[in-house]
Amino acid sequence: MADLTKIEHAFDRFEAALRRVEVAMLRSQERDARAKLVAGEADALRHDRSRLAQELDEVRSKASELIGTNRQAVDKIDTAMSRIRAVLHSNSGGG
Repeated sequence: MADLTKIEHAFDRFEAALRRVEVAMLRSQERDARAKLVAGEADALRHDRSRLAQELDEVRSKASELIGTNRQAVDKIDTAMSRIRAVLHSNSGGG
């Protein structure tokens, strides 16, 4: 009878150890799944960052073009205003 009790206790300990191994394996699989998810998210963020950097470069280029166009327009307006003033001045008998 004592031998049977020892065997039962040994089986109980074995089953408990087996459950701990199973739990450890499940946790390991969950960690691996989370790591893959994080890696995927990191890849997506790197892709987004690259795309946003390219868009920023395009916006900066367009802004530079607009600044140049604005300067040309201001110069043309200043020239036109000077001509108009000259015509008005000559027509008013000031010249």
